[in-house]
Amino acid sequence: MKKFIFIVAISVFTKTHAQDTVKVKTNLTPEQEAENYYNQGLDLINKKDFNMAVEELSKAIAINAKFEKAIISRAFAKAESKNSDGALEDYKLALSLNSVNAEAWFGRAQVFYSIQKKDSSLNNLNQSIQADKSFHRAYYLKGQLLFEQEEYKDAIAEYDKAIQAKSDYAYAYNDRASAKKQLGDEAGAIADYEKAVSFDAKMFFAYNNLGSCKRAKADYIGAIQAYNKAIELKSDYYIAINNRGSAKLSSNDLDGALADFNLALKYKSDYLLAINNIASVHIKKKDYKQASEWASKAIKMDEKLSSAYVNRGIAKQMLKDEEGACADWKKAAQLGSVEGKRYSAGLCD
Repeated sequence: MKKFIFIVAISVFTKTHAQDTVKVKTNLTPEQEAENYYNQGLDLINKKDFNMAVEELSKAIAINAKFEKAIISRAFAKAESKNSDGALEDYKLALSLNSVNAEAWFGRAQVFYSIQKKDSSLNNLNQSIQADKSFHRAYYLKGQLLFEQEEYKDAIAEYDKAIQAKSDYAYAYNDRASAKKQLGDEAGAIADYEKAVSFDAKMFFAYNNLGSCKRAKADYIGAIQAYNKAIELKSDYYIAINNRGSAKLSSNDLDGALADFNLALKYKSDYLLAINNIASVHIKKKDYKQASEWASKAIKMDEKLSSAYVNRGIAKQMLKDEEGACADWKKAAQLGSVEGKRYSAGLCD
């Protein structure tokens, strides 16, 4: 949309006196003026200056009270500046002008989602879809809501519709893959994660997800390659770094695994999974004193981390502390650890 840039006034000064301000005639119609403020508001939204965007968009709406696009954009800017009530008021205003405005219904759904009113969000998403059967973002958010409710099959159905409406929808492929993974369909998940990155090569978290699926299938080489790609795209991605370490640990590259876990801690010093994984490396290296110390560090940070009790139990047993080992394994079992139950049942009274 064309932007109308104009100067409203100029002032000319000399060293001795100021001359009168000269009014510059713009010859803009009210509609053009409103459009100009609207475009300035969009520019400010793109710059994430949401408060100023609200001011410019309000000027557009003051000129044209039925300017739907400006009202919806102002609602979005208000939502981004955490003014949920103001955003909902603007979306309501837009719908009073056009009750089948799918964007307005969707905007309301997003606001309700952000303030944890999931039922209201779902109702508004259904209204958005009713207004526009091809509105891919509404199907996607509906899929997210269902995923969070652990209704994975229904979530997949919504992601399917999002992809039907937008065949290159990388986010929908990524999230459909995650739903498939929850249902144990690792092959389907891998195919979807690969599809996601084929449409968006910068989707670092999809590469991490792909790596985890491949690691679950014991394809450690493929997993490490996927994690490498994630880390190339986001060098401080400690989750992928830790996961790459886990793949290296599973393939007995102990030094490589230890280097990755330490690197993850460089970016997040309190990352429990990496701390406990270092204990696992030391167990494999048969350095049981170090293993016990790292597991204890993890337990000190989270007394409910069952895997740390399992690791410390193994280390204690190898250090001939049978009583301490059994105490740790029983604690792990109490916390729901299958390994803890197996060790305590097999080796303890």
